[in-house]
Amino acid sequence: MANELLKMKERTIEMLTLSAKERYEKLLTEKPYILNAVPLKFIASYLGITDTSLSRIRKDIKTENK
Repeated sequence: MANELLKMKERTIEMLTLSAKERYEKLLTEKPYILNAVPLKFIASYLGITDTSLSRIRKDIKTENK
C-alpha cells in the first residue's frame, strides 16, 4: 500500500511540474507499448490534456525527429 501511495504522489508531482510534452515523452520512454494498446483519447486523459493537444504534441515530436 505504501508503494502505491508513493507512485500516486510521484504522478501528482509530475502532473504539476512537467509540461504536457514532457509527460508524453516520459510515457513513450517508460511504456511505449501503451500507444498501440490504448486509444489516444484515453492517453490524452491520462496525461491531463485534450486529444487535440495530444495530436499537436505528437505532430511536433514527429517533425523534430525528421
